[in-house]
Amino acid sequence: MAHSFWKWLAAFGLAVTLSGCAVDFQDTEIAQARMAPSPTRSLPLERTNWEQLAGLPWPQGGQRKYQSYDEARRIFWKQLYPEGGTELYCGIDFDGARQISLVGESMSVEHVWPADAIAETEPGCTNRSCTAGRVQRAMADLQNLWPALQKVNSSRSRLRYGTLPQTVKARFPEVCPGYRRGIGTHAVVEPRDEVKGDVARSVVYMHYVYGLPLEDAVSDKDLLLDWMALDPPDNEELRRNALIDRLQGTMNPLLESAFMGL
Repeated sequence: MAHSFWKWLAAFGLAVTLSGCAVDFQDTEIAQARMAPSPTRSLPLERTNWEQLAGLPWPQGGQRKYQSYDEARRIFWKQLYPEGGTELYCGIDFDGARQISLVGESMSVEHVWPADAIAETEPGCTNRSCTAGRVQRAMADLQNLWPALQKVNSSRSRLRYGTLPQTVKARFPEVCPGYRRGIGTHAVVEPRDEVKGDVARSVVYMHYVYGLPLEDAVSDKDLLLDWMALDPPDNEELRRNALIDRLQGTMNPLLESAFMGL
């Protein structure tokens, strides 16, 4: 899919850049991406619409490199975060050995689009133990997998994303002041502002690539448009996308410079 994408761009005479430099998916470029400077963000983007998103060159059929979530999890830390990184919901830094500064806390892999919700889209399946190939490949897609504190991952469970009134306080204020979770039957999770765009771009990718219904992941689909506009990609998100394309052959077109303004 990666090769066909570049041909598609060439046909329109577009020069795709990554963080101001031409994208070259050679090992040396990936190594440089790993050593990118601290994340910086551009100004808010113009809000797009669903018709524009539907017209982007989404990877048809999804990734086919990893046939199960277990396969993807084995390479997640070593190849996607070999030097460490920043946890999704709390903004906590971790090193290449998954060590963090919080005593007694551990890291885990979070499915932004819940794994059980993915499985339920397959007839006869009720949870992530579903063996259907489409389900397993979707659960293994690195575009949907993010580093998260284990306790926060468990708290989020399979709740949808949404907005919460300011009266709802942080769930774990001592360790994760940016994570808020509602209660009751209509509970939602609102991620910290700095990663709302990251979360939204992952959700939109999974929707178009695997045909997953947006109502399973977000309380109001138009929130995704707002979050993508208000929280543009930073250097780290761009690095991640380039490396995922290198690892599994599927990029998120929302993270290609030619389409950031749509």
